[in-house]
Amino acid sequence: MARRGALWGLKCRIRRTHQAQIRGVDRLSHSEVIAKVRSGTDLALEEMAAAIGEMMKGDWSDDDIGSLLIALNEKGPSVDEIAGAATAMRSHMITIESPNEAFIDTCGTGGDRSGTFNISTATALVIAGAGVTVAKHGNRSVTSKSGSADVLSRLGVNIEADVPTIEKCLNEVGICFCFAPLMHGSMKHVAPVRKKLGEPTIFNLLGPLCNPANAPYQLLGVGRPEYRELLASALQKLGTTKAVFVTGRDGMDEVTISDVTDVIIATPAGLVPIVWQPEEFGIERQGKEGMLVEGPEESAAMIRRVLSGEKGGARDIVVINAAAALWTIGKIDSLSECARLAEIAIDSGAAEATLTKLAEVSRG
Repeated sequence: MARRGALWGLKCRIRRTHQAQIRGVDRLSHSEVIAKVRSGTDLALEEMAAAIGEMMKGDWSDDDIGSLLIALNEKGPSVDEIAGAATAMRSHMITIESPNEAFIDTCGTGGDRSGTFNISTATALVIAGAGVTVAKHGNRSVTSKSGSADVLSRLGVNIEADVPTIEKCLNEVGICFCFAPLMHGSMKHVAPVRKKLGEPTIFNLLGPLCNPANAPYQLLGVGRPEYRELLASALQKLGTTKAVFVTGRDGMDEVTISDVTDVIIATPAGLVPIVWQPEEFGIERQGKEGMLVEGPEESAAMIRRVLSGEKGGARDIVVINAAAALWTIGKIDSLSECARLAEIAIDSGAAEATLTKLAEVSRG
C-alpha cells in the first residue's frame, strides 16, 4: 500500500486536455441521461464526457451507474459515446512523459477467449528490441487465461512501479509498462458496479483508447469485429497519428497466422479498411495449437522460449504482430521486411536483453 500511495502522491500529473469540452455543456441530470439512452437516443460526446467525468469523481450512485451501463449495453455504444467516455477517462488519468514523439502501444481490447499466450506483450518486447519505443498499457486478466500484467510480473517486471520509475524504463530501456489500475485510479468509483453486473460494458472498450503516455501510434487488437470500426472512429476523433485495428477471422484479437486478418487503419485523414494475409509477411499459415496456455506461468515460459529463439507457431505469431507494429510506426513499408526486422530482434538476443533490462530497471 505504501508503494501505491507513493505513486498517487508523487508526480500525479492529471491530464486536463479535454476539460473545456466537458465543462461547456448544459448538464443533464443523472435520470435524464439514463432516460435518453433507454429511449434509444445516442448521447452527444460532451454529454457522455460530462456523465463519465462525474462518475470518475464519485458523484453518481451505484444504482445510477448500473442503470446507465445496462442501458448503453442494450442500445449499443455510439462513436461519440465511446469518444466522450474516453475523453473523461483521459482527463482523470495519471500521465507518463515520453522521451520522443514516435512511440507505440500494443494494448488491445482482449475478450477473444482464444486461450493463447500474451501475444501483444511479447510483441511489445520484440519491437522494443528492434529499437522502437513502446509505452505498453495493460491490466490483469479479465476474460483471458493471462493478462499482460499477470505475465509481466511472472517475467520479473515490477508492474506497480511509480511514475518516475516508469519514465526511467521508457528513457533507458525503450519500453515501459503502465498498469491500468494505478494509472486510472478514478475507476475505483465504477469498479464495484462493473463487478456486480458481471458482463462487459463500455469501460471494457476504453483501455486501449486511454494510454497514459498518449501514444501517437497503436496496434490495437479488437476481440469483437463489430467494435473495430467504432473504436477506430472514436480514436480518430480523439486524435491519433496512426492506429491499426486488427481482428483475425479465426476470432483472434491479433494479426493471425491461421486466416485472413481484417484491418482498419486510422489516421487524421480518415479510415481505410484492408485485409492482411499471413503470406504477405512471409509467414506460413498454421493453427494455434502450439500457442495455447493455461495461465500466466505457462504464458511467461512460452514468451521466454520465443525470445530465446525457439522456432514454431508461437514465434511466428509474435513475428507477424511485431511486423505489423513496425509497419504501423513506419519503420519500413514492406510487411515482409518488417517481419525480418522482428526476427533479427529475436535471433540477435536484443528482445531477450530488453526484457532483462526492463525487469532490472522497473525494480529500481
